[in-house]
Amino acid sequence: MGARSTRIRRDEVLTPPEFRGREASGNPAARVGGARLELLPCDGGARWGFCYQQIPLRLMPPFCLKNEPGALQYLVNLTAGLMDGDAHLVELTVRPGVRAVVTGQSATRVHPALDSYATQQWNVRIEGDAMLVALPGPVIPYQKCRYYQRGRVDLARDARLIWGDVWLPGRYERGALSERFAFERMVQDFEVRREGRLIFRDRFCWDGPWTDDEARWHFGAGWAAATLLIAGPAPAIEHSSEPNCLRSVFPLESGDTCVRWCGEPAAVTDDLVRWALGSAGFWTGGPGAPPWLLDSGGLTPNHWFSPLRASPV
Repeated sequence: MGARSTRIRRDEVLTPPEFRGREASGNPAARVGGARLELLPCDGGARWGFCYQQIPLRLMPPFCLKNEPGALQYLVNLTAGLMDGDAHLVELTVRPGVRAVVTGQSATRVHPALDSYATQQWNVRIEGDAMLVALPGPVIPYQKCRYYQRGRVDLARDARLIWGDVWLPGRYERGALSERFAFERMVQDFEVRREGRLIFRDRFCWDGPWTDDEARWHFGAGWAAATLLIAGPAPAIEHSSEPNCLRSVFPLESGDTCVRWCGEPAAVTDDLVRWALGSAGFWTGGPGAPPWLLDSGGLTPNHWFSPLRASPV
């Protein structure tokens, strides 16, 4: 973690081996931004402690909605997405007793790369008796883009985390101009530790563009994939063989749970969000409790995570 109000610099952003030699130090248009944020407990779930914001990333103060156990913390990118050479660094400290959902306001659009790559990187520390749901937002890779997403989470012994990633195929509803699976390279590197012990690691490097056969090898008949980590008790989640939304559940050695999907983009996104926020409701209310946020009358149903149907939890 950097100093609270120190400007986020290019040298704080890590470059993976797959993009070595493509650093954006010579690109005058590339933007380095991000946030350093401390969340403190309050009756509505969370409030700010220290907060530093750097363009193009901006934060809205947490929304504490009536009868909701968790607050909603938005991260807002003021540009059209991640351009070539852009880097966003988010450093988040979650204090004991916090209940919060941290999410991007919209999908992450990764634009074509000319010389470098775009990256979003997270460093998160969750302290005892805190509950965090982190949904960075679906990733939409544009044609010829290069993208590196990195996350590192440190959990106290009784801290709880739900983290969900959704990977979409690109701008696919464009007829002959479809950019489905037309990216150049996508790298994901995500690790979670509890009291210093590694409990989950998810890393891949996808080299594109993909042919139809290569896309089927990765995603089956679907156009999207997703992963959900539930670090803490999980409700009863079953496998699903629905053609538009295949779901597999993997109990981890640590006692935590990983869930993976492939299928139709809207169905996969909806199912991940419902299980993520439904699992948070299970934490605070037990079996049968409503999910966080999804049934709230204080949240208009026009967010990327708004439900298509009722929650199963």
